[in-house]
Amino acid sequence: MDKMVWVLSFILIVGIEGINAAEKYDVKSFRILTKLCTKCHGTPFYMAKQIDEDDWDFFFENEEKMLKLHKDKSEGMNAFKSTLFQSYKEKLRKFLIDNSKYSGTVHGCDGNFCGTHH
Repeated sequence: MDKMVWVLSFILIVGIEGINAAEKYDVKSFRILTKLCTKCHGTPFYMAKQIDEDDWDFFFENEEKMLKLHKDKSEGMNAFKSTLFQSYKEKLRKFLIDNSKYSGTVHGCDGNFCGTHH
C-alpha cells in the first residue's frame, strides 16, 4: 500500500511539473505588457513579433527614440513613466526579444493567452 501511495504521489508531482514546464515564457512580463501596452499594440506576443530582436535592443538602449514614437500618445507616455515599467524594464525587454519576429517562438493557447486580438 505504501508503495502505491508513493507511485501515485510521484505521478502527481511529475504531472504538475509538466504543466508548469508548458509555460515557457515570463508570465509576469506578459501580464505587465498586457496591462500597459495591449490597448494600442495588441497582445504581448503580437507586439513582440512586430520587430526583430535587434530593433527591441535598439529601442530599449535608446529610450528617447521609444519615447519620441509615443510622444503624442498620453497612455503610452504614462506607461513608460510608470514605476511598473521602470521596475521591470529589463525583464520586459527580454520577453520582447525572446518572442520577437525571428525568434522562432510560437505560443499556443494557455491560461493567459489564446489567439491574437489587436
